Amino acid sequence: MQQQFTDKDIAGDVLTGTKHMVQRYMHAVLESQDQNLRQTFMDYHNQCLTDQNQIFQLMNKNGWYKVPMILDENQQSPQF
Repeated sequence: MQQQFTDKDIAGDVLTGTKHMVQRYMHAVLESQDQNLRQTFMDYHNQCLTDQNQIFQLMNKNGWYKVPMILDENQQSPQF
């Protein structure tokens, strides 16, 4: 039986991969001695951050990724 991936599944997988790439590029920036290479990694890092935000916004808009809200002093549970 072949599994069908939903748009939510695909977006979540891409978001996870993008988050990992952001971490890897930041590590590369921190470890780069050559300024040209460092700048290249910074550019890639910034593009990944932009991509991550776009994917998150798409998922959030479709209700696929909800961020818990901060509790108000008078509330017992988080608001979504």
